[in-house]
Amino acid sequence: MKREEVLVRRLVAEIQGELEALQQLNQEIAAAPAPEDSYALRARGSILHDFYSGVERIFVRIARELNGGVPQDVQWHRQLVKDMTLAIPDVRPQVIDADLAKVLDEYLCLRYLLRHVHGFALDSERLHSLTMRLPETLAAVEGRLEAFTAWLLGRPRTIESRADHAGAANRLAK
Repeated sequence: MKREEVLVRRLVAEIQGELEALQQLNQEIAAAPAPEDSYALRARGSILHDFYSGVERIFVRIARELNGGVPQDVQWHRQLVKDMTLAIPDVRPQVIDADLAKVLDEYLCLRYLLRHVHGFALDSERLHSLTMRLPETLAAVEGRLEAFTAWLLGRPRTIESRADHAGAANRLAK
């Protein structure tokens, strides 16, 4: 097996492993009781933070392997998501579309808040909205990454191959 093929298979395995972890987070938050106090609210925020961090880890791996590295500017987290919306000729197709990037930006904002502001500043309505949107957001992420990994493995499929995830991303962005 050629070195390049090994690297591609490793990247696909890493993406699939991270997607499995994201599924576990989705199940965990779905089973969690409604937050009735600040501790429960912070716990919910932590799960949503973990969700975004998992998506970002996938994007970082793609950027390192195919984009020539992770953006280096101050706003690198936001730039990384933007970079994933780009189709880079002769390098790789678009990983996510602009609608999904907008949705993920909301999770990125929560991640920033949790890391740089006190937890008591969490907005329960915002957390509830992100929690309710998590299954559709995850389905959209999975669908896009499924198509991307198929491309990596040399079996391109249409992005719409996963059940209505493109529509889900469009609905989420509204």
